[in-house]
Amino acid sequence: GGGEGGDGCGVGCYFCNDVVAPTDSSKNRTLDQQCTTTRPGLSAIASALSVELLVTMLHHPLGARAPADLGGQVGDETGSMLGLVPHQVRGFLSNYSNVVIHGKPFEGCTACSTKVVEAYREGGWGFLMRVFNEPGFLEELSGLKALTEAADAAMEAWDDDEDDEGDDF
Repeated sequence: GGGEGGDGCGVGCYFCNDVVAPTDSSKNRTLDQQCTTTRPGLSAIASALSVELLVTMLHHPLGARAPADLGGQVGDETGSMLGLVPHQVRGFLSNYSNVVIHGKPFEGCTACSTKVVEAYREGGWGFLMRVFNEPGFLEELSGLKALTEAADAAMEAWDDDEDDEGDDF
């Protein structure tokens, strides 16, 4: 990801694409907005894709360091004899489709950023206990809190600029 988790391959982890801290992904949400683990029937689809991705990656000459394939046309040459080795596959049950994406590393990732990985290496179980017991700890450590505060301040400044223009419609 932002450093350690990306393993030098230029790809981010699953959480690099979600610029939020881990939270309860099912509370106060409708079924279609909940985390994918709550969708009925999805476990079979996810496990089948996981097995296929693992086997394809293992058959690639570079193994776990295989570059992310973004897809193309059926029959295009790929690095693995079993086909594409995508970085991520995002599925959408609402229209029964999948999209192959290449997620970029995020330096403020709450899962694989250098700061988080180093804190885990230094603190081990104690670090994990802080993560579990202190809401906001990962946001502060990774720099995500500062980023969201800066974005909020920019939005407030932008709103103030619009108010000063004197256009009352």
